[in-house]
Amino acid sequence: MIVVTQLRTLPLIFAIAAMSAATPTLNQQFEQTVRPFVTQYCVTCHSGQTPAAQFNLKAYTTVDMVTADYPRWALVMQRLTAKEMPPKPVPPPPEEASRQVIAWIQSLRAELIKQSAGDPGLVLARRLSNAEYNYTIRDLTGQDMQLTREFPVDPANPAGFDNSGESLTMSPALLNKYLQAAREVADHAVLKPASIDFAPYPTLAETDREKYAIQRILAFYSQQPTNYADYFAAAWRFRYRAALGKPNATLSAIAAESKVSPKYLPMIWQILHDNDAKDAIGPILKLQKMWLALPPPSANHADAIAAQCAEMRDFVVRIRAHTAMQFAAPIVKGLPAQSQPLLNWKLQEFAAHRRDSDPNDLRNDTDPPPVVPNIPPYPGLHHEAAPRWAALSAKARAGDTDLIVPAAQRRRYEAAFSRFASVFPDTFYVTERGRYFPDDSEDKGRLLSAGYHSVVGFFRDDTPLAELILDEKGKQELDRLWDEFDFIAHFTERTWTQYFFNQSGEVSGKGAESGTPRPADHQITDTPVIMSLRSAYLAKAAAGADNFPVAAQAIRQHFDRMNSTLRSLEKEHADAEPKHLEALLQFAEHAYRRPLTQSERDDLLAYYHQLRTKNELSHEDAIRDLLVSVLMSPDFLYRLDLSTSRRTLVGQALSPAKFSAENLSPYALASRLSYFLWASMPDDELLHHAASADLQKPEVLLSQTRRMLKDPRVLGLATEFTGNWLSFRQFETNNSVDRARFPTFNNDLREAMFQEPIRFMQDLVSNNRSVLNLIYGDYTFVNPPLAQHYGIPGIVGDSNTWVRIDNASRYARGGLLPMAVFLTQNSPGLRTSPVKRGNWVVQRVLGIRVPPPPPVVPELPSDESKSDLPVREMLAQHRANPVCAACHSRFDSFGLAFEGYGPVGDARTKDLAGRAVDTAVTFPGGFEGAGLPGLEAFIRAHRQKEFVENLSRKLLSYSLNRSLQLSDESLIERMENQLLANDYRFNSLVETIVTSPQFLNKRISLAPESTMAAIQSRSTK
Repeated sequence: MIVVTQLRTLPLIFAIAAMSAATPTLNQQFEQTVRPFVTQYCVTCHSGQTPAAQFNLKAYTTVDMVTADYPRWALVMQRLTAKEMPPKPVPPPPEEASRQVIAWIQSLRAELIKQSAGDPGLVLARRLSNAEYNYTIRDLTGQDMQLTREFPVDPANPAGFDNSGESLTMSPALLNKYLQAAREVADHAVLKPASIDFAPYPTLAETDREKYAIQRILAFYSQQPTNYADYFAAAWRFRYRAALGKPNATLSAIAAESKVSPKYLPMIWQILHDNDAKDAIGPILKLQKMWLALPPPSANHADAIAAQCAEMRDFVVRIRAHTAMQFAAPIVKGLPAQSQPLLNWKLQEFAAHRRDSDPNDLRNDTDPPPVVPNIPPYPGLHHEAAPRWAALSAKARAGDTDLIVPAAQRRRYEAAFSRFASVFPDTFYVTERGRYFPDDSEDKGRLLSAGYHSVVGFFRDDTPLAELILDEKGKQELDRLWDEFDFIAHFTERTWTQYFFNQSGEVSGKGAESGTPRPADHQITDTPVIMSLRSAYLAKAAAGADNFPVAAQAIRQHFDRMNSTLRSLEKEHADAEPKHLEALLQFAEHAYRRPLTQSERDDLLAYYHQLRTKNELSHEDAIRDLLVSVLMSPDFLYRLDLSTSRRTLVGQALSPAKFSAENLSPYALASRLSYFLWASMPDDELLHHAASADLQKPEVLLSQTRRMLKDPRVLGLATEFTGNWLSFRQFETNNSVDRARFPTFNNDLREAMFQEPIRFMQDLVSNNRSVLNLIYGDYTFVNPPLAQHYGIPGIVGDSNTWVRIDNASRYARGGLLPMAVFLTQNSPGLRTSPVKRGNWVVQRVLGIRVPPPPPVVPELPSDESKSDLPVREMLAQHRANPVCAACHSRFDSFGLAFEGYGPVGDARTKDLAGRAVDTAVTFPGGFEGAGLPGLEAFIRAHRQKEFVENLSRKLLSYSLNRSLQLSDESLIERMENQLLANDYRFNSLVETIVTSPQFLNKRISLAPESTMAAIQSRSTK
């Protein structure tokens, strides 16, 4: 087995083998020109036990040695070109001598590029990074579980990215964490009748399954347009459609525009215009008058219309609350009112009469004023709550004059109230129900409950929603949600079981909280057991002459429904098992990002049957174990970029071109594209194109790329690429700020700082903006905490409210450079650090390499409020040492330009000691400027090319999941040219990458055995 460090040397070894035979001129020039130059001008510093910058130039005695370490010699070329070496005050070498060495290194580079032209590079198989794992689990399950929060931080490769096989290794400890994470995912699984879903939390307990199913139903309810005011406003827009510029608009079109039900809006319109003399009285007439009082459109009509429509809604709600039907459980002597068969009849009556009006709630104009009743106390345990509710209702409507009708026309008014109720139900759905229902003043929070005392139970009451609002698709979805509720939570079975052991003894006279002994020859959910109890209840209902006749019907309905529901669920669960297995195989295909082979399908199914038979697991537990198995497979955990041939490569001889490459398989290309743009798995559309084998077509590939760049999942690229490139990915856990000295720096502000560059980049990518906006953009994005920190007024909302701020230079912001996350991260705590800030700009943003500092560097005072000198003057003293000045001259000026920002990135005019800050600087080459504008002007004039090249290199390295090599140089040049030709639009970078041989292909040949042996021999020395 060859270790990663060995494999990374392959491209250079190929070059070495070719160079020694093919370039005698370069060998000759090295001996005659380069080595003498190095000996005379360089080895004084760059040799010995402690060479400067840890770079011993004396050790390079052959061209092969230079070739093997070419990146460092490219740095020599950069330094000589910039005339930065040797450092002052050492006299520089003759210009012609330097030019010859630069030309030789350039020739060597050209030869190496020629030798490796077309090489897609070696991309190692690797595990998913922590971020990729999180995003993939999110897209695989629909739940953002953030499972790697306890994982070790991923190491970065030399390019600074944590998505490369050069750095992503597996250890036994990490493998164990993956196992724990896989089990946690499986714990979130929810088995539905025909599929497997995942909840936001573990669903091992029945209460968690209940919560999952209930929340889905409540979410459905809350999404439905049931606010009467919205319908009145929509009707108003239809009424004045011509004045509003839409003379041909239909009710259906207005409904769609207003986001109300196109089924219900015509009913509202009809009752507002119902001029039938028989109906246009009472509440209908009053509502119509309110409707006719709505003003026509005007410049400021929106608020007035909304307010008056709300008044109309409140009128409707009041009338319906005061005329709603009321019911009590039928009386059976010896049974409590809360007996399930009797209580369920009461609930059914409420549900069936939501669109009815109680005529008894009207008062004749000849009647005396009503007597306001006293409100009785809450009923005792198992007692009827209807009398208290009746008293509460009577008291509420006692002063409602809209319920007073002419005695001589009572029937007409009753008909009008009935018509009114048919359009306006007393409620569209019931979301919670306590023991005193419909009085909800106590016993709150029992969502969708049937209101039983101490027994689980649920009751559906949403008929008006289905009848008035929902279309057929909506009704089917709601039915499905309720069916899945019982399937997932087993609430009918649990209700029956709890009732059997805790309440069914009531029919035998044992009391309201007594049960029935477990039958010896049946399960308690079996039909004979249910029917036996039904018979006992029917006998009880028939025994007393005063018992309500409807009680027998209520009892039959209750037990028959219980039995039929249980039998239906038994069949549904049995029928679901093969569907769950098929769903699991589909889950595995999505997890593996490719179709399963027949062998893989067989293995998974065989494992399931083993778990059921040998391990005696339940169906659900076996499915959970199978999910763990899939998530622990290398096909899920690893990125394996397969080529179209899938040939075995070890020991294969090199072709005359010194390497061989083939197209990636369609599925490998889909994964490479999705992990580049989303840091996550391919979606169904991308996998469809992989299955159709047309993804490699340029037009399809570019179309998919553009689609993906506009998808919200591009947040993965914005976060992972930008966070690693600019080195702030771990800022969310930054605790270096002294919060006692900077009390405004709290967790919300820290998170906002972290999010700002991500949102900036996501906007840039999604809208294909110029990459130069990263430097010069006069805008940024803030939420309320960040806006307050920046002194930007008028931003309200919670921490998730983000707005774009244009003309951000008014607040000393705009683009990446002045963002607080970078200024804070590059400050040591109680002072600024021009060194760290400047070095960050030079190395991370511009990509200019700076040698590491010497082992011992004197520390500046840690607290600028207690220092005698400002940071600028302390740095000037430090640069007085010529050895220090050589490096500091490259970046100190960049950092001093940020002195107008404090240690936590807040704009300032004085430092912590109260001294005026000075942001005037002289940049390399003598360019003078001040503050952020001066820095931007210098980059635009003298360093923009470096920024563009650095961005190109970083994005390419990120996309290929490897460090760059010389064969990539022509591609980088093409990326820069495409940027220039396309106004620096971000898409041109991405499109150049994804259509390149490096992205589309995979190297499939390894070095000959002799070369591999040489590598292994070298690695052991």
